[in-house]
Amino acid sequence: MSKNDKERLVDKVMGEAVMSLLEADDNVSFDALLSQLQESLHDENDHGRREAFRTAINGVHQFRILPDSGSGPSRSLKLHRRDAVISHSAIVYKH
Repeated sequence: MSKNDKERLVDKVMGEAVMSLLEADDNVSFDALLSQLQESLHDENDHGRREAFRTAINGVHQFRILPDSGSGPSRSLKLHRRDAVISHSAIVYKH
């Protein structure tokens, strides 16, 4: 698997975790996202996806410790232009 493929898979599993939180009407916070990623990692059997979950979990931990004027570890995720771009076409709206 190429580096580009690995990065896409990390983005995919991260997106799946966020969508699971949104579909469950849960808050999207660092703690909730980490819990969802860890739960998914635990349930996953595919080696490539397991690595992607580990990379995503590490990335959230790294992002979480960045200096910020927020109010602590339970603050909601903030999107940064270059690091977290969500395509409107990738969002599924349910009514």
